[in-house]
Amino acid sequence: MDGGTATVIEEAPQPAQLAPHEIDLEQVEAFMLTLPQVECPLNHHFGPGICIRERLMPAGSFILGHKHRYPNTCMVMQGACVVFEDGRMTEILAPFIFVGQPTRKVIYALTDTIWLNVFQTDLTDIDEIEAHFIEKSPTFMGLS
Repeated sequence: MDGGTATVIEEAPQPAQLAPHEIDLEQVEAFMLTLPQVECPLNHHFGPGICIRERLMPAGSFILGHKHRYPNTCMVMQGACVVFEDGRMTEILAPFIFVGQPTRKVIYALTDTIWLNVFQTDLTDIDEIEAHFIEKSPTFMGLS
């Protein structure tokens, strides 16, 4: 799966049990990659000077995204999810639009969720877009 690591869990984690700023995401990812993976379909839409990546996240999915190299517009078009980013936990209910920072996000999909990332680019080759905008971890790439 090229959008990150995604695993279905039985219940949403309780906020008091998690300290996102203390979590080593490489260790979390290594563990998640040992678990059965869930399909989170990724679709691309192109317009003049933009690429929109549409990610479908089933309810109950726990997603560890790749690090984005640059800020980008994010749109949650459908659903509800909890986002852990830079030591903060935020519940997002669609529709919601924000500027995502160049970090890794950990997402728990409370319901079926549609998430869009909007990249300003004239590129149309998916591999080139990913190489330019996304930094895949050594763990995901099997290098550690």
